[in-house]
Amino acid sequence: MPYCNKKIISFLLTSRCNMACKYCYGARKSDYNVLDLDFAKCGVDEYVATGIVNGIRFFGNGEPTTEPQLIKYICEYARKYRKDINCEIQTNGFFNQKLAEWLAYNMDEIWISMDLLPETHDMFRVTKTGKPTSAIIERNLKFFQSLKDKRAMVGVRSTITQYNIDRQIEGIKYLNNLGIKYVWVDPIFAPVSEAEDKVFEQINNMHFARKFIEARQFAKGLGVFYESNFTTNFDGPTCYYCRSCLPMPHLTMDGYVSACEMCMSGSNPEGLDAFIYGKYDRKNNRIIYDKKKIEVLQSRTLSNMPDCQDCIAKEHCAGFCLGETLNERGDLFKIKEVVCEPLRYIYAKIGNDYKQFGGDFKYKHP
Repeated sequence: MPYCNKKIISFLLTSRCNMACKYCYGARKSDYNVLDLDFAKCGVDEYVATGIVNGIRFFGNGEPTTEPQLIKYICEYARKYRKDINCEIQTNGFFNQKLAEWLAYNMDEIWISMDLLPETHDMFRVTKTGKPTSAIIERNLKFFQSLKDKRAMVGVRSTITQYNIDRQIEGIKYLNNLGIKYVWVDPIFAPVSEAEDKVFEQINNMHFARKFIEARQFAKGLGVFYESNFTTNFDGPTCYYCRSCLPMPHLTMDGYVSACEMCMSGSNPEGLDAFIYGKYDRKNNRIIYDKKKIEVLQSRTLSNMPDCQDCIAKEHCAGFCLGETLNERGDLFKIKEVVCEPLRYIYAKIGNDYKQFGGDFKYKHP
């Protein structure tokens, strides 16, 4: 089933973070902000209670686990409507074991950011004082695995940089030894900014593609699910790249509804205004939508992507990531050309092999 079938409401909880990752695309120079609880409840009422979504998700400009009480309340509130609602969090994993235990028994999916190996992780993912963080995250990954009756699946989401691109097999070995069986990897991309010079250490995507194929084959031998945002839709044909085209809501801290987690603010969208399609009306406790913007997002289909028509992988890509495309090309309907050749290469190499895990990806891209 395509990625857009992951129909969830995302809560972008807070600007607070206990780390200072050097490549963080959501980094902002702003005061502390947190998602309004009434707005969050309004979102649950509209999307969970009515069955529009099949899950809730915690993400954020900052680190969601720095607001544990808000996470707990929203989970409890959503489960009043649906006891079986899927609860997911994407986190930096830098928290104490008391919180780790609560997450393990109350979340359905925990995706921890760990850049494959401790030494490559610590090059970018550090504390605010510049100290390494991998030891705490490794401790928590081991702790999660020690809880045999936990509710949550614990997986890893890794950013691929020039420092770990050739070490993917080593990273798989390391994570497998920690009991991690689900890994999603994404090549680093340009930070979100209106600045003309989006400076970052770009990698060679074709080189990534070749190394990814080798690593994926190795992972398969260990029974480890190893995929990428390049292969997000390889488990089924689609006319949409992801849920942003539907669109599915991401509730922002400043009271807006965004179609994409890369656009975390409606009052300061930094060139990604096309994703802001709703605003919370506090007085009347309702969300007001911009129908024209919704129509534009919904029209971002494979048939409306002229540059994709002759691609062999078009039905398993559908124009690639909307957020990265809009951020780097300034247009929802253009393509991110640097990913086209490597994606076609990966598709040609593995073809229908994605059925190894039963057809559909059991756990969609976080």
